Amino acid sequence: MTKEEIRTVSLAKLQLGEAETFLDIGTGTGTMAIEAAYSYPKLKVTTIDSNQAALDILKKNQNKFQLTNIKSVLGKAPINLTERFDAIFVGGTGGNLSEILEWSFRRLQTRGCLVLNFILIEHAIEATKWLENNNHLYQAIQLQVGHYTKLGQGHYFKGQNPVIIIESRKEG
Repeated sequence: MTKEEIRTVSLAKLQLGEAETFLDIGTGTGTMAIEAAYSYPKLKVTTIDSNQAALDILKKNQNKFQLTNIKSVLGKAPINLTERFDAIFVGGTGGNLSEILEWSFRRLQTRGCLVLNFILIEHAIEATKWLENNNHLYQAIQLQVGHYTKLGQGHYFKGQNPVIIIESRKEG
């Protein structure tokens, strides 16, 4: 599950305000898709995940928030989709990152935005090498959030796992 603060930064980087279509790859329980669909009711959201139980949770939350603009696909990307997307988020790859990156850029509209989240440095390195080798510009940040937590008589910021966020655009 993409934590709230990471989700906020990732969604901001996707710049969905002008987007019509959004693809969430490796959606899991769909926190990114739910927030995007809720925040942008006219946005057409497509999700892909290989875990039916996770998609069932997404569907439950979709119904809870009465969101009719999400379509979920059970499968492992890359899959056969005809749509093109203004924005693509990759939250999980299932181990075939290079294929997903290549496929994502084929499915992405010109000037469309791709945002990827990683907790493993090796996956981020693989992504940046692929982007460089395929002449795609990108920006990368590492974000770590700490939550204010009581400890005995005092308080501290309990650190969450750091997340690497990579953003790239499909140039014309």
